[in-house]
Amino acid sequence: MQWTRAELKEKAKFSVRAFYWPSVLVAAILAFIGGDLIRRGKSSEVSYTGNEVADAVGGMFAGPLMFFFGLAMITVFIMAIGGLVLSIFVFHPLEVGCKKYFLDASDGNAQLGNLGYAFRNGYINVVSSMLLMSLFIFLWSLLLVIPGIYKAYEYRMIPYLLAEDSNLSFSEAKRLSSAMMYGEKWDAFVLDLSFILWHALSSITWGLVGIFWVNPYIQYTNAELYKAVRTKVPGPYYTGNDEW
Repeated sequence: MQWTRAELKEKAKFSVRAFYWPSVLVAAILAFIGGDLIRRGKSSEVSYTGNEVADAVGGMFAGPLMFFFGLAMITVFIMAIGGLVLSIFVFHPLEVGCKKYFLDASDGNAQLGNLGYAFRNGYINVVSSMLLMSLFIFLWSLLLVIPGIYKAYEYRMIPYLLAEDSNLSFSEAKRLSSAMMYGEKWDAFVLDLSFILWHALSSITWGLVGIFWVNPYIQYTNAELYKAVRTKVPGPYYTGNDEW
């Protein structure tokens, strides 16, 4: 099925207006849980050795300072592990539930109960599939930035596939997503770039425009993109066939 940015966005605007407040809420949740995947920061660098610290503040304070520094490092490590566990076992299935909400809402069936979809259906499979997707993208990113971005677009439809069939294996979801995005990656990239002015407006309004319009607008547009490209592969959700 051929698609244009204008068509996807027009349908997305209609859905935002039809289910405004629930969509704002779900988009805000999705933006929050997705922050861990795109957050960037620089860890602080220690520019002094233990002896230099002791010389600077006095030997009598070096011991306590190193103790609290070590305690801080342990705390940061525990928090990082906790965040990773939370992301894998809570945020990933919640992301699939959010995608299901936007998919169903774009068809006129907005149900907030869809947020818990992956927790009730194929939870372990969803957790493992989303983890593998993130791991594959991360490993490709280690080669260079471009391969990571390429694979992120190739695997872009995996959460939506799991939202329609939570028991779909990762290998099959990966294959289907790759087939859907074949020849579509550049157009999808341009589609993402087309929101750049909206992101700029959101930034200068301290995120308010993002929360109350841009985020749900983008999520519905992405749902419409999935619906447009899913017709490229056979299966019960795409052409009415009984088998994948």
